[in-house]
Amino acid sequence: MTINANIYVLFILLLMIVVGIVAWRLARRKSKHPVLITVLCMLLCLAPPVALLALLILALWRELPAEVGTRQ
Repeated sequence: MTINANIYVLFILLLMIVVGIVAWRLARRKSKHPVLITVLCMLLCLAPPVALLALLILALWRELPAEVGTRQ
């Protein structure tokens, strides 16, 4: 049984969008460089299990301490 390459490409693009949104929301709270982390997570979508592992690590990472003068 063969899988059409178009289906795989569409799956990867959809996964990149979803992982990009989730990574951006997590990286804003947990990193000083959220854009870099988001781009790296999106690139890791070429191997889907690795991208999900990256999101898991990002979700379990400690949050940055709150800065003075910001509300939580």
